Amino acid sequence: MGLGFAFVGRKPGRNGSNPSAAMTARGGGALNAKTFFITALACVLLALGGTAAVVAWADPLLTAGTLEEGGAARFVTERYELAGLIRRQPYEDIVMGTSLVANYRASWFEEGTGRKTLKVTFPDGRLSEFDIALDLAYRTHGTLNTVYFGLDPNVLIREDGGVELPEYLYNDNPVDDLEFYFNAESLGLAVKSLMQGDEARTTLDEAFIWDGKHKFSWFTALESYPRPETVSEPLPANSFLEDARTNMDLVCSWVEDHPDTQFKIWFPPYSILYWDKAQREGTTEAILTALEYAWGRLLAYDNVCVYSFLNDRWTTTNLEYYTDHVHCSSQVTRQTAQGMINGDWRIWPEHYKSQLDELRQFVTSYDYDALYSWQDQLEQGA
Repeated sequence: MGLGFAFVGRKPGRNGSNPSAAMTARGGGALNAKTFFITALACVLLALGGTAAVVAWADPLLTAGTLEEGGAARFVTERYELAGLIRRQPYEDIVMGTSLVANYRASWFEEGTGRKTLKVTFPDGRLSEFDIALDLAYRTHGTLNTVYFGLDPNVLIREDGGVELPEYLYNDNPVDDLEFYFNAESLGLAVKSLMQGDEARTTLDEAFIWDGKHKFSWFTALESYPRPETVSEPLPANSFLEDARTNMDLVCSWVEDHPDTQFKIWFPPYSILYWDKAQREGTTEAILTALEYAWGRLLAYDNVCVYSFLNDRWTTTNLEYYTDHVHCSSQVTRQTAQGMINGDWRIWPEHYKSQLDELRQFVTSYDYDALYSWQDQLEQGA
């Protein structure tokens, strides 16, 4: 009985195999694969959800709202965080530029004009990046009163190397903004922001300031500047004109597209070491020719003021203000900001060629070797 009961409903197959057992095994395999897929999918969704939660909670890019007056945040990277700031902060004026502009404070301009100002800086920024940022500012804020733009000579004469901005944060498509919450880079920024702790928080006015991390002195400037060998022949005067023309086409498009905005475009005070480099590499006349071309084009517009702090020899020859051949301290940037508000070092349409000739005469006749004799004397006296 027991054996008969045990085999009820079963019919042994060949070699004693049991078809039902084989089918159960196959079904179990399918079930296991399905379970694995569901488990894996759940893990992926959980990981994505966790990433989104951490990013949303940390809000490293300040996308959740504005930064209140006097409020502090942990600023990690300009190219990401500035999209949210441009989009949501209140302002009438905007200050833009590369790392040469990072040591400016928006409050300096607000003190001089009484208008809310936002600083937008991208290290080693490309004109195409500033174009994207400025376009977002106009789309979200309408007409701006004043745009201050620090146009580095190095930016003027180089080919635009492309955009490093996360463009999905700067466009008007809300769908692709979800990418911000679900990518490893955002998670890394969020974790970095959280790891910095509250002591890393700073006000928006002090955001992206770097001069406190560097020394500014005669020795530092000279040591940070690798002096090149002197070339045998200089470059032709028109060597940089093609890139300058392309870059100025973009800058002038801002001016033409926004005639109700006042554009104050300044050329930062590169130190005398910049011109030592140009002299030794044979690029001086090519740079000056590009500058003359840029000044001439900008001065043709009624809504543009041009300032050249390259002409401020009392600043550019004092290497105590510099950490390398182009980057200067906040002492200089404050002076420059005030100079633009006061109208100092302005380039005038009727005089710009003579003002350029004055700069040419100065940088081509300067005793650059004396810079190094001063270093020798200071080292001997130390």
